[in-house]
Amino acid sequence: MKYWGKLILVFLFAAFIAVPFSEAAKKKKEKDCIYCQKYEKMKDWPESERPAAFIWEDIKYPEGMFLDTSTTPKKKQGEAGGKVYARFVKGKGTLNKYQHLMIRDMAYFEALYNEMLMDKRAKVETVEGLKKGREAMRMSLQISPKAKSSEAVMKFWATGKMLKLAWKKNKKKKKKKKKIDPEIAERAAVLSNMKKQIALAKVNAQRAATIKAQEKIEEKTN
Repeated sequence: MKYWGKLILVFLFAAFIAVPFSEAAKKKKEKDCIYCQKYEKMKDWPESERPAAFIWEDIKYPEGMFLDTSTTPKKKQGEAGGKVYARFVKGKGTLNKYQHLMIRDMAYFEALYNEMLMDKRAKVETVEGLKKGREAMRMSLQISPKAKSSEAVMKFWATGKMLKLAWKKNKKKKKKKKKIDPEIAERAAVLSNMKKQIALAKVNAQRAATIKAQEKIEEKTN
């Protein structure tokens, strides 16, 4: 119950700060999606009628990204969803402090979306909402909306690891009160240049993650 209570609070908070969500709730406008007007769940939507962006990709994920027990799309979806919730909802207050982890965990959001495409019970409306969140996150690294999920996963994961190394080295340098070497300064500059794009991605990531939280609430109440 404590878990669902937190999800409800998250949804209420997001509904307050996110205009698209709040207006949809207040004005009961037409659903902000295209394909959900025709199909309710993924099982109702034939793969032959889907655009490429809505077709599941068999991705070889980076080593260590998933547990050895996550061998099916459903299990990967569950694990990725947990990572997304932990980083962008539960841990939203630490996104600025640990930007390297935020970038890395955007790979899990890509995985969540990709693996959900194989979930026959998933709502098409939810999938379309997650796709919008995915595209907003991609903006942080200038990844094309048309790029394959595998490409985005690798870029997010690799960039996150690179930034983590820079973060660790900077942390050690600060403790020892030594001058930052040119290599670290260069990486710090890269991180600085990404700051505005990361901030935008952070906001959209929290909004997109809330869609997943809302879906869980609806499942619990139905």
